[in-house]
Amino acid sequence: MKTATVDDLENRLSVVLGWLQSGEDVVVKAPSKSVSNQRAEEAVDWTQSGAFRDRTGERMLTPEETAELYESYKGDY
Repeated sequence: MKTATVDDLENRLSVVLGWLQSGEDVVVKAPSKSVSNQRAEEAVDWTQSGAFRDRTGERMLTPEETAELYESYKGDY
């Protein structure tokens, strides 16, 4: 017996239909928790994210330092 989720039905319907056509039994499970069901107090307060902090007066990398940083991350892939 195969198990599919609601996401599988939305994103891989052809695979699930293939299982059914080949005679498999398929159980569809509901999502355990969706974002829309999330309580307000569990929601993320993005205003507290570092992306929104005031960066006035902080040192910024020069173009040369940025290029050097990128170069340091290159690897043998």
